[in-house]
Amino acid sequence: MAALSMAAMLCVPVVGAQTPAANGAKPVLIMVCHDQSEDCRTWRSQWQPLFAASPAYKMIDIRTINAPNAKAMMQPKAWPANLSWLLDTFLMSQEGRWEEYETPRFFLLQNNQISASTAGNNGWRDYMWPTILDITNTRP
Repeated sequence: MAALSMAAMLCVPVVGAQTPAANGAKPVLIMVCHDQSEDCRTWRSQWQPLFAASPAYKMIDIRTINAPNAKAMMQPKAWPANLSWLLDTFLMSQEGRWEEYETPRFFLLQNNQISASTAGNNGWRDYMWPTILDITNTRP
Protein backbone atom coordinates (compact mmCIF):
# COMPACT_ATOMS: atom_id res chain seq x y z
CA MET A 1 0.00 0.00 0.00
CA ALA A 2 2.86 2.39 0.86
CA ALA A 3 4.43 1.69 -2.53
CA LEU A 4 1.15 2.58 -4.24
CA SER A 5 0.92 5.86 -2.31
CA MET A 6 4.51 6.74 -3.21
CA ALA A 7 3.83 6.01 -6.90
CA ALA A 8 0.74 8.21 -6.80
CA MET A 9 2.74 11.07 -5.24
CA LEU A 10 5.44 10.78 -7.90
CA CYS A 11 2.84 11.18 -10.65
CA VAL A 12 1.60 14.56 -9.43
CA PRO A 13 4.47 16.68 -10.80
CA VAL A 14 4.31 14.91 -14.16
CA VAL A 15 0.63 15.71 -14.53
CA GLY A 16 1.23 19.33 -13.50
CA ALA A 17 4.07 19.83 -15.98
CA GLN A 18 2.01 19.82 -19.14
CA THR A 19 3.18 21.37 -22.37
CA PRO A 20 1.41 24.51 -23.64
CA ALA A 21 -0.42 22.47 -26.27
CA ALA A 22 -1.65 20.05 -23.61
CA ASN A 23 -3.20 22.73 -21.42
CA GLY A 24 -4.45 24.90 -24.31
CA ALA A 25 -2.46 28.03 -23.42
CA LYS A 26 -0.03 29.16 -26.09
CA PRO A 27 3.06 30.99 -24.76
CA VAL A 28 3.68 34.47 -26.14
CA LEU A 29 7.13 35.75 -27.05
CA ILE A 30 7.44 39.54 -27.01
CA MET A 31 10.47 40.94 -28.82
CA VAL A 32 11.24 44.61 -28.23
CA CYS A 33 13.60 46.41 -30.61
CA HIS A 34 14.39 49.75 -32.13
CA ASP A 35 15.45 50.77 -35.63
CA GLN A 36 18.93 51.98 -34.60
CA SER A 37 19.93 48.70 -32.92
CA GLU A 38 22.60 46.69 -34.72
CA ASP A 39 21.85 43.78 -32.37
CA CYS A 40 18.21 43.78 -33.48
CA ARG A 41 19.31 43.64 -37.12
CA THR A 42 21.63 40.76 -36.25
CA TRP A 43 18.82 38.87 -34.49
CA ARG A 44 16.46 39.39 -37.43
CA SER A 45 19.02 38.22 -39.98
CA GLN A 46 20.60 35.33 -38.07
CA TRP A 47 18.40 34.05 -35.23
CA GLN A 48 14.89 34.78 -36.47
CA PRO A 49 15.22 32.57 -39.59
CA LEU A 50 16.47 29.67 -37.45
CA PHE A 51 13.63 30.19 -34.99
CA ALA A 52 11.04 30.46 -37.78
CA ALA A 53 12.24 27.15 -39.24
CA SER A 54 11.89 25.33 -35.91
CA PRO A 55 8.88 23.32 -34.67
CA ALA A 56 8.77 25.58 -31.58
CA TYR A 57 7.88 28.60 -33.75
CA LYS A 58 4.48 27.11 -34.55
CA MET A 59 3.76 26.62 -30.85
CA ILE A 60 4.47 30.20 -29.76
CA ASP A 61 2.59 33.43 -30.49
CA ILE A 62 5.04 36.18 -31.38
CA ARG A 63 4.56 39.91 -30.90
CA THR A 64 7.12 42.49 -31.98
CA ILE A 65 7.35 45.97 -30.55
CA ASN A 66 9.53 48.21 -32.68
CA ALA A 67 10.40 51.84 -32.06
CA PRO A 68 12.58 54.39 -33.87
CA ASN A 69 15.19 54.55 -31.07
CA ALA A 70 16.07 53.21 -27.61
CA LYS A 71 14.34 55.99 -25.70
CA ALA A 72 11.10 55.59 -27.68
CA MET A 73 11.26 51.82 -27.18
CA MET A 74 10.41 52.21 -23.51
CA GLN A 75 7.63 54.76 -23.93
CA PRO A 76 3.99 53.68 -23.51
CA LYS A 77 2.98 54.94 -26.97
CA ALA A 78 5.30 52.34 -28.58
CA TRP A 79 3.45 49.48 -26.84
CA PRO A 80 0.03 48.02 -27.63
CA ALA A 81 -2.51 48.87 -24.93
CA ASN A 82 -2.99 45.21 -23.98
CA LEU A 83 0.75 44.93 -23.16
CA SER A 84 1.12 48.18 -21.21
CA TRP A 85 1.18 46.14 -17.97
CA LEU A 86 4.34 44.40 -19.24
CA LEU A 87 6.11 47.71 -19.88
CA ASP A 88 5.04 48.99 -16.45
CA THR A 89 6.31 45.82 -14.79
CA PHE A 90 9.63 46.05 -16.61
CA LEU A 91 10.12 49.76 -15.87
CA MET A 92 9.54 49.12 -12.15
CA SER A 93 12.23 46.42 -12.11
CA GLN A 94 15.87 47.16 -11.29
CA GLU A 95 16.92 46.58 -14.90
CA GLY A 96 14.07 48.69 -16.20
CA ARG A 97 15.29 51.66 -14.17
CA TRP A 98 18.55 51.80 -16.12
CA GLU A 99 18.75 54.54 -18.69
CA GLU A 100 20.16 52.39 -21.49
CA TYR A 101 18.46 49.22 -22.64
CA GLU A 102 20.14 46.25 -24.27
CA THR A 103 18.35 45.00 -27.37
CA PRO A 104 16.70 42.96 -28.53
CA ARG A 105 14.73 42.45 -25.32
CA PHE A 106 12.65 39.30 -24.98
CA PHE A 107 9.76 38.51 -22.66
CA LEU A 108 8.13 35.09 -22.56
CA LEU A 109 4.57 35.10 -21.25
CA GLN A 110 2.70 32.05 -20.06
CA ASN A 111 -0.85 32.36 -18.75
CA ASN A 112 -0.49 36.16 -18.94
CA GLN A 113 2.51 36.15 -16.60
CA ILE A 114 6.19 36.77 -17.33
CA SER A 115 7.91 33.41 -17.18
CA ALA A 116 11.25 34.48 -18.69
CA SER A 117 13.01 37.67 -19.71
CA THR A 118 16.39 38.38 -21.22
CA ALA A 119 18.12 40.75 -23.61
CA GLY A 120 20.68 40.63 -26.39
CA ASN A 121 21.63 37.95 -28.84
CA ASN A 122 23.62 36.09 -26.19
CA GLY A 123 20.59 36.17 -23.91
CA TRP A 124 18.52 34.72 -26.75
CA ARG A 125 21.04 31.99 -27.51
CA ASP A 126 21.93 31.05 -23.93
CA TYR A 127 18.60 31.51 -22.15
CA MET A 128 15.45 32.31 -24.15
CA TRP A 129 15.94 29.87 -27.03
CA PRO A 130 16.62 26.89 -24.69
CA THR A 131 13.65 27.96 -22.53
CA ILE A 132 11.33 28.01 -25.54
CA LEU A 133 12.58 24.61 -26.68
CA ASP A 134 12.00 23.28 -23.18
CA ILE A 135 8.44 24.57 -22.74
CA THR A 136 7.43 23.42 -26.22
CA ASN A 137 9.21 20.08 -25.79
CA THR A 138 10.87 20.52 -29.20
CA ARG A 139 14.33 20.56 -30.72
CA PRO A 140 15.78 23.04 -33.23
